Amino acid sequence: QACFGWAPTHRFKRRFRLRMPPQRLPRGILPDGIDVPEGTDIMQFCRDLAESGAEFAEQFDRENSKFHQGNPTAVPLGGDRVPESLAAAMGGEAQVKNWRDLPDAPLSLEDDYGPEYKRLMDAHRTLNDCKKAIAVVNKPVEIAMKLRVQYKEAEGEDKSAYESRLKGAENDRDGALEAATATILNMASDVISDRCRNCVEDVVKKGKFEFIDKETYGEYIQVLKRANQEIFMDQKRILQKIKEIKKAFKERTNRVDEDAAVQVEAAPGGA
Repeated sequence: QACFGWAPTHRFKRRFRLRMPPQRLPRGILPDGIDVPEGTDIMQFCRDLAESGAEFAEQFDRENSKFHQGNPTAVPLGGDRVPESLAAAMGGEAQVKNWRDLPDAPLSLEDDYGPEYKRLMDAHRTLNDCKKAIAVVNKPVEIAMKLRVQYKEAEGEDKSAYESRLKGAENDRDGALEAATATILNMASDVISDRCRNCVEDVVKKGKFEFIDKETYGEYIQVLKRANQEIFMDQKRILQKIKEIKKAFKERTNRVDEDAAVQVEAAPGGA
């Protein structure tokens, strides 16, 4: 300013002042994509990180006073004694010296809702398995269709090879169709509806059709969807029956408990 007779204005300073690049951690300290918040003191962060790592390592250094939080006793093996931390949590049973002497935890017994409940639960699980199998049966059907289209104009040796591959693909397709639907078709009529049974039968019958284009194959996909929708509706009806059985069981149990309480009160010396 003294030499040139000119002083930089505040606007000039604000526009041209040098800015220090933001501080960043060296790569490898934190996972890629994760960084410290803006304004963090990088040097202090590194010091804190190193100190924390050192304290963690001291717990595993046998020569350090902090080894195992200062308790040099080896971890007991073979059930010789109950660890102190577990014994403290056990309260009154803290004097037990062998974990094998501890009482077994009581098993949680499920309520017995009766054979009809079990039958419906099994039916619901079976329908769920069939629904999953039907959802993927389109794969072997599609493979057979693609082979048929691919070798449609084959002749000579190519035709012989095509027929062999097609026969194998069709056997795989038929096996998948039977495996996916045989169980559900043999289920009792009070479990699955006639509408559901007819849709599942269409899955097998139309799945063996000799598809020659994607349009007819697309129609078969709709057949699979309708079958799964009907299975889902039957599952809802079964679940409703299951809920009714559990509700009736609970009501009977409550009545039995109430009657027992009344008898106790009516007995000589009752409350």
